[in-house]
Amino acid sequence: MRDDSYLKRLMADLDLWVREGLIDEKTASALSARARERAPSPSSSPILSSLAGLVIGLGVITIIAANWSALNGVVRLGLAALLISAAMLSAGYLRDRALYLASNITAAIAVLLAGGGVVVIGQLYHASSTSSAFLSLWTLIGLLITLMLRAPLAGAGTALLALLWSLFHIGETGELTRLPEPIWVVPVLAGLGVLGWRWRSLGLLNIIFLSVIVWVSWNVVELFLDEYRGEDDIRVSYALAALWAVCALAAELGARSTALFALRSIAGWSVWTAMLALLAGLGTERVLNSDIMMGVAALSLAIFSGLTAYGAAPGRRWIRGAGVFGFIGAAIIMFTYSTNLVTAGVTLIVFGGALTALLIVTNRMLMKARERAA
Repeated sequence: MRDDSYLKRLMADLDLWVREGLIDEKTASALSARARERAPSPSSSPILSSLAGLVIGLGVITIIAANWSALNGVVRLGLAALLISAAMLSAGYLRDRALYLASNITAAIAVLLAGGGVVVIGQLYHASSTSSAFLSLWTLIGLLITLMLRAPLAGAGTALLALLWSLFHIGETGELTRLPEPIWVVPVLAGLGVLGWRWRSLGLLNIIFLSVIVWVSWNVVELFLDEYRGEDDIRVSYALAALWAVCALAAELGARSTALFALRSIAGWSVWTAMLALLAGLGTERVLNSDIMMGVAALSLAIFSGLTAYGAAPGRRWIRGAGVFGFIGAAIIMFTYSTNLVTAGVTLIVFGGALTALLIVTNRMLMKARERAA
């Protein structure tokens, strides 16, 4: 649990315990002061710090690019080696001083500069290659830097490079073989996933989950659903929705039975992917004038209502968000494409009422559970 979330929960519990007479106000004040004292001081947003590091790195590259034509090959190679070495040494130095955020950002800059180093070496030796080959080398260097510096932000950048490597590879080859391509992306993402899990870096794991979803979806469509794309896109969307719905169900069942780190996030990403694929399937059919399509639309509203109600429990905000977003998206599609607004309106009223009832029942169940726990 994050420190700020823990403090908020503790303050609320202390107020509850005082009201119920379990502890007195003096004890509550002492516990509150102790918790605030041991909590780390708030720092600036990691997103803003990461953005600052990215801007600095891009600024350095821009200055060098402005004077690139005036530099000879030896100077270019030396400059690239100097910048990469400086970034990696600085990241290691900052990590030794327990400045983990600054070290993390500097390591990410080192991964960014590594791509420039590969370009310089290619220019010096007049080497030519495809974009996927360049990205593959850049990805492997990024993985090495991530391992050496133990930097989650560098790992996140490497995961995105692996995704780009895969997409450029597919685009340049034009077709896939019987195996997913490029197959070497799998061990890279798997290795990054193991590192993210060991480091308890949810941000790194989220980037990896996103990369895996795009990579798997792309390969599934290319390998197994390619014949349906030109004929009927709706089946492709529904097939992907079913695939990720099964993954979400398996991850959620696992999260309910075990406390494995980040398993709930996997369920959340899978739910959102399935929801977007289902909305894409609904949006493919321009007119919802058939009984089948109206039935599919009504079923989707029921599914999204259930997700919203189920996600009302603590720790399931990703699922709740997917249910709310999906319900709104399906409603908009129904009103936009339906030729029978009366049917669409009645359907929305029925499922909106059912959603409200589910939320009321769920909230009462949660309140009773909290009372029993207290």
